[in-house]
Amino acid sequence: MDANPGKSTGGETRRVAGEANPDFTCYADAVARQRVHQEDWLRVGYAPLGFYLKDFCLHCEGDVWHLFHIAGTPGVSCGLPGNEVFFGHATTRDFVTWETHEACFFIDVNGWDHGHVFAPYVVASGGRYWMFYTGVATDNTQRIGVARSDDLFHWKRASDRPVIRPEEYGWAFCPTTGGAACRDPHVLHDGERWQMYYTAVLRDGRGGVARASSADLFTWRDEGVAYAFSGWNQCESCNVQRADDGRWLLFFGGHHAWSYVAGDNPQRWPDVAPTALRADITGMEVIARKGPRWLVTYFGLRYYRLLVGVLDWSAARPTIAQVTKAEELREFKLQAHETPSESSARRQPPALT
Repeated sequence: MDANPGKSTGGETRRVAGEANPDFTCYADAVARQRVHQEDWLRVGYAPLGFYLKDFCLHCEGDVWHLFHIAGTPGVSCGLPGNEVFFGHATTRDFVTWETHEACFFIDVNGWDHGHVFAPYVVASGGRYWMFYTGVATDNTQRIGVARSDDLFHWKRASDRPVIRPEEYGWAFCPTTGGAACRDPHVLHDGERWQMYYTAVLRDGRGGVARASSADLFTWRDEGVAYAFSGWNQCESCNVQRADDGRWLLFFGGHHAWSYVAGDNPQRWPDVAPTALRADITGMEVIARKGPRWLVTYFGLRYYRLLVGVLDWSAARPTIAQVTKAEELREFKLQAHETPSESSARRQPPALT
């Protein structure tokens, strides 16, 4: 199938003896149906038609939010070969209406990431977009790779090797076969260098978050352990935020509640028990802040869909409450300015006809 069906080669793929090509029509109709499909997303959570959604990132370009996420088949384990083999892509302006695009990145069946792809994270630098992702072998051995794009719709691997390889780091338990944790990258710029935080396991068996740094987003230097705790065997889907009081907050989840630890140094947090925020969610991303109230997205652990909520730090016991109505978003000034078809034309995703 043509990788970019919007570029016709004279129409021969769409017509057979003057009639519509039924094979192309089957594809085009399915993609079009998924693109425009809508539900009460705030109430039920967004996921593309027919799939679930897990670890994700949101990248804002102008007033359009691009969502990249794990996509999988409901009822099928993430560890089973054939599941979670591509990243979904969708866009929104208001988190009420979503436009679902075609899958944007797949496993490389001949590469180190031939089993699954997990947890994309996108940043912009130098006029290009960089996607860091977890590449997984069929036996669940994980490493972190990078792909690049000029338009957020088409991605190409920047290297045939992982950029994070903990088997080279003396502190890490990360064998090259038989399963190993090295996943869920979260990337930010600290004013001097790029910093990456990711899920790791120490040689002593503690779950933790590791850190690496880079000047160019391609070559990464191991910076060791950023946080570890004996009570957790995995610290998944980490996210780093600076609070208004200057402290650095490291969020993570996994087999326990979505939690955080606070510290003064974004390079190393104290190895203390984390504070729980909510037990049935993970993978939080911060969308906007208004004083102590943060608008966040996350995915639910029951149905694996993207949900929107508010984290209120002024509460006696802060937690995350789901947003279910559009008017609850008004304080954060998230508004839609175009219909899905208008925004679609402006961004020019691949055409179907």
